[in-house]
Amino acid sequence: MTVQEMHYEFKLKFNKLDSSDYRNFQIPEIDWMLNEAMWVFLKQRYGINNVTNTGFEGSQKRIDDLRNLVVKYTALSGAASVEANSWKASLPSDYIFAVRVIADCKKDSCGTKKLTCKPTQHDDLESTLKDPLYKPSYEWGEIPIVFGTESSTASDADTIFGYTDGSFTLTSFYMDYLREPKRIAFPSGVPGGQYAYPDGTVVAANQDCELPEHAHKEIIDTAVLIAAGDVNHPGFQIKMAKTGMNE
Repeated sequence: MTVQEMHYEFKLKFNKLDSSDYRNFQIPEIDWMLNEAMWVFLKQRYGINNVTNTGFEGSQKRIDDLRNLVVKYTALSGAASVEANSWKASLPSDYIFAVRVIADCKKDSCGTKKLTCKPTQHDDLESTLKDPLYKPSYEWGEIPIVFGTESSTASDADTIFGYTDGSFTLTSFYMDYLREPKRIAFPSGVPGGQYAYPDGTVVAANQDCELPEHAHKEIIDTAVLIAAGDVNHPGFQIKMAKTGMNE
């Protein structure tokens, strides 16, 4: 479905094509609500905060819902961190959620080996590093990882950290992750063929929704629900129920 078709269906479902009962939304406003709906869709399908309590890859539909945003096997160069036996790498600029992380680790007598990275809570990290069953192990092929930053500077944000036991080093991470989708945009529908976001960014090229075709109508339904709630539309409850059925 093109962005033009998404706008048409949004207006049709909001019953506004031939009606003046409600304020007519402008194209940049509809784009904004479609993008807000797309993020709601993404977060609901990744986590389990939805009516089916099923997260990403919990079913074939969940796999297909977000398949176009999965980036496979991105290499991230590792560097020594400030903590002893820790290594860090910057996350991709379009990173949202991690799907799988492995790391190239090197031990002098054994060479380089790919180890599984296990996400760990910060408050459990100290005990994990000391626990003989869960501490980093080249032989068992696992290391703990956390996400964070070493300072308050913007350049140091969005960092992944991996920990070893001191007997081996980490050279790089390899990550499968969900990336940020491109913003849906329909600037060709406004006079002049462009508009600006509140931050001043000029939008001058149309952008269709990147999610799979089957998700487009669900995103539109959610956008209509957002709009209906904003203007206190009498069909708000019906639209909310339909959005739940899409799950």
